Amino acid sequence: MSGIGYSVSFQSVCWNVAFVLGTFFFIYGIIYIFRTKGIKEEHFIKAGAFEFLASWIMYIPEAFFNDTPDSLPFLKAVESIITALLTTFNIYLGNGYERVAFLGRPIFSSIYAILMTSANIVLLLFVAGFIIRFLNGPLQRIKLSFNRKRYTYIFSACNEKTMAIARSVPQKKKKLIFSFGNNVVESIEKQQMDAIDGIYVDLTVSEILNKTIKKNSKMEIFLFGNSEEDNLSQLEIICDYLKDKSFEAVRVFIELLNTPWSLYDDFLEKHNSSDDNRFVINFVRTEENFAYNNFLKHSIFEIQLVSGDEKIIKFLIAGMNDRNLEVLKTILHLGQMPGFRLELMVLDEKAGRQSLRMKMPEVHDECDTKGDAVYKLIYKENVDFHSGDHLQIIEKEFMDFSFAFVNAGDDLLNASIGMNINMLCSRHNRSDQYRIQVNIVNEDLYKDWDMNLTEKLDFVGATNKVYDYGFITMSDIERGTIAIHKVRYPEGTDRYKSWISYCNNEYNRHSVYARTLSFKYKVNIIHDKYDPQNKLKGTDKEWDIYSVTGIDNSEWKVYEHMRWNMYTRTMGYILADKSQLDGKNELNPRKRAVAKIHNDLVLFDKLPPDEQKKDALKLTPEIVQILESL
Repeated sequence: MSGIGYSVSFQSVCWNVAFVLGTFFFIYGIIYIFRTKGIKEEHFIKAGAFEFLASWIMYIPEAFFNDTPDSLPFLKAVESIITALLTTFNIYLGNGYERVAFLGRPIFSSIYAILMTSANIVLLLFVAGFIIRFLNGPLQRIKLSFNRKRYTYIFSACNEKTMAIARSVPQKKKKLIFSFGNNVVESIEKQQMDAIDGIYVDLTVSEILNKTIKKNSKMEIFLFGNSEEDNLSQLEIICDYLKDKSFEAVRVFIELLNTPWSLYDDFLEKHNSSDDNRFVINFVRTEENFAYNNFLKHSIFEIQLVSGDEKIIKFLIAGMNDRNLEVLKTILHLGQMPGFRLELMVLDEKAGRQSLRMKMPEVHDECDTKGDAVYKLIYKENVDFHSGDHLQIIEKEFMDFSFAFVNAGDDLLNASIGMNINMLCSRHNRSDQYRIQVNIVNEDLYKDWDMNLTEKLDFVGATNKVYDYGFITMSDIERGTIAIHKVRYPEGTDRYKSWISYCNNEYNRHSVYARTLSFKYKVNIIHDKYDPQNKLKGTDKEWDIYSVTGIDNSEWKVYEHMRWNMYTRTMGYILADKSQLDGKNELNPRKRAVAKIHNDLVLFDKLPPDEQKKDALKLTPEIVQILESL
């Protein structure tokens, strides 16, 4: 490759420059593709362009210093550049070179050849990557057909909610499938699904089932689209499709924000009636789930004020919206506990007390009747959080709060309110314990905040935490509830009841979840007062909850009825009057559900004996062990 009429030193410079530039573009193309987040088709094109440029530059010296007669230098240069371009298009694996003058010494020809070969191979890989991305739709359908034995999760949409659930599903060997129907998959959605190895196809959920369901299939379906009507329509189609199919287990979770789930009691009873639990539908009430999971982790009784023989729980809620309403409802029934008194203050930026009365007619401002309920609700309306109204109210009337939940607006407003309340506590030299929870939707927002200002604040409510798989499925509480149910209604006995028949409508299911959470609180409170391994001191009897707490059976029954009273009232039920009862002084279950009336919303002493027995608190050592594992 000596060329004609060119000195060895000039050739060496040209080869060296081509080698350096080729190396630069070769390495840059590789770095570009690895540093790019969420690789798209255009990223492969750009990275491939850098490799193509590397190959092109490294072919120029060969074309320039060939053995053809010399022409004018300018024309020769243009000719060689064009020739190198055409060569690059046609030659992908490099030619190799016998003698390349590098710094005047012809000993590095193999390095140059290897670089050219590498650049062309990488270019081919980038071209293949682009083709695969371009043919993504067919590829996704192919992926759909493989690994059918994997535990499968199907999502009716790709949004912030479903992505959070998909990222947190527990199985290691899992198959994540996103249904897009006739909708176009946006590039940002592709990036998110590719990052978790998700499969996305232009099929409906029922069409996906048709391609994936087998006799041994185990799958969970999440209907979490933005339209409840679409979610419910898909649910009915899925139920019709699965009616005659064989499978091992299918669970469907469907989010209902505004639709009353009682509308679907008959629907659930029809489809959830199978004792083998093969097919189960659960309606998800996200905000209730948040409240239950939150208070499962953070007991409202961990901090209290002591006044004489009574312990007082003072709970502050800043703001009133769907989430805060569920927090309020949960606290009202959890707060019915022997030896405790509950005081609640709600700061509402609007005039929402009347609206609350319409939703919960029998939740009054105050009730102090043992056997019915014990609580005080202080409701402040038209509070301007921007002007500091809330601080004046707290300082004058509720400065000794034990627990605060702040959710009055966007993340920054909530953080500001939380810091201001904490500032107030600091000014009053509060050395006692208190907890301030601040609702923050965007978890990334507070990572760079000054920790000195936020160390007393507990940030909760981030979207990726609320739409966590465990939160949405209520897995901890449901696991405990089912385990307790099996202890209370054991198989092979006259008392046996299957879980699915016991909780065959949403009211029963949510009500039992609430009871399990309440039992968990009771176990936490008496935790240090018993040892399940020991007999009662001085006797041959096993321990029981009544003797170790000094609270007898009848007292626990009274407070369990009070808890149920408050739970049912927060669901909007009121006491049925005599005109609504039949000749046996009973209420038709259908009428009870339609009118939201109940004839057991009375003092414990006025309950029929059979109903009083239902309030018995049977915390056996086995049940206590289950509750402590939550």
